[in-house]
Amino acid sequence: MAINGNKLLEIRDMRKSFSIGDGAVEILKGINITVDKGEFGIIFGPSGCGKSTLLHCLLGLENPTSGKVLMEGQDVYAMTEDQRSIYRRHKVSIIYQQPLWISALNVIENVMFPLHLLDYPEEEIEKKAHEVLTHVGMEKWAAYVPTTLSSGQQQKISLARALMLDPLMIVADEPTGNLDTVSGQELLQTFMGLVKLGKTVVMVTHDLEYLRYGTKIFHMVDGEVVETYEPKNANKTITFGKKGGAGEDTANVRDPKFLEKLHL
Repeated sequence: MAINGNKLLEIRDMRKSFSIGDGAVEILKGINITVDKGEFGIIFGPSGCGKSTLLHCLLGLENPTSGKVLMEGQDVYAMTEDQRSIYRRHKVSIIYQQPLWISALNVIENVMFPLHLLDYPEEEIEKKAHEVLTHVGMEKWAAYVPTTLSSGQQQKISLARALMLDPLMIVADEPTGNLDTVSGQELLQTFMGLVKLGKTVVMVTHDLEYLRYGTKIFHMVDGEVVETYEPKNANKTITFGKKGGAGEDTANVRDPKFLEKLHL
């Protein structure tokens, strides 16, 4: 359940087409999504279903052909490109599958970098960096070079950097794609800790094991959200490969009733 009923992200009948030759191919076909403050929204679906295009549109990076994207009730595409960029810089943090580092800087210097760009006082930047690294359990690695650490550790550092500006929403694009099972679960549990503190997380994933963490799940197939699901029991563990669970349906993620059949 959301911590409050305030809508943070709302997508209304969004469509996106790309021109190919003399014609057009519709990638998104009337998407409707709402994520409240304090929710953990997970978008999943088979490869090629439009997840990446949806993510780019909700971030203000790819103009939809029609429809609206609202953040805090503001129409993102009624803003100028510069206004969208400023809003994104201050209100939305993005975590990618492959973290990007400044190779000449160590962990804490990479984490501090976003606030240096905004000319925050040095003392304030360093204090905040230590706080966020401690929060994600990476303080003892502050002096290390990020690329010498494991993929799981790097993603935690990426999350710490994302928290430096105290964003309204954290958007994670396949953040567990390069992680082993244990590291992936640790990262998702860290996300859940943030959600309990009132942060909003929207994650795109192809890994069904992580659906268990979502407070709202959006199932995409062929450019459409075919199911929107809010688990009735937040403490229920979704298991796969057992009769009565996902079972044989695990492989059939294109089934528009995939979530319904999990009996969450």
